[in-house]
Amino acid sequence: MREAYYHEDDFCMIELLPLDNLQYCLTQMGEQQAFADAHRSGAGWTEMYVPEAPPSQMRALGLTMEQLRLALADAMPPYDAVYTGYSSYRVECKNVLAFGGDKTETLFAGLDDDGIVVDLWCSYAMPELLLLPLKAQLLLADWGAGFACPLADGDLFARYLQEYELD
Repeated sequence: MREAYYHEDDFCMIELLPLDNLQYCLTQMGEQQAFADAHRSGAGWTEMYVPEAPPSQMRALGLTMEQLRLALADAMPPYDAVYTGYSSYRVECKNVLAFGGDKTETLFAGLDDDGIVVDLWCSYAMPELLLLPLKAQLLLADWGAGFACPLADGDLFARYLQEYELD
């Protein structure tokens, strides 16, 4: 049985959103950086920045779990179970699917009760994101890197992948 795990702090840190959130993401990333600079204290911060919810939610695209399964089947098969937690604490996520191959990172999809994707995020950005259905309507937002990019912008996305390539 294949199992995927994500640390609770990594939830939606590298996420996919509807494309019409681009300006929202760029604005939030700028505010996030200014807040971090203003509240830096040694190796940490004195306060935590919590971004506002994006104006356009993933649910609005109507992407289904079956569309994901079909689009990713060959390159990123689904895991049998998904867990989250911290340290040694783990809990199974009944409403989350995960996809990944032997040589890929992991893509996670949070689902509502009807099987519609409400959250879509990954462990690290990966070329396989270009296999996603509705990719022309999707935006990659890497909150840790302060980077946002339409998936349809192949050149910008390729430069991002190259810059953040894992060793």
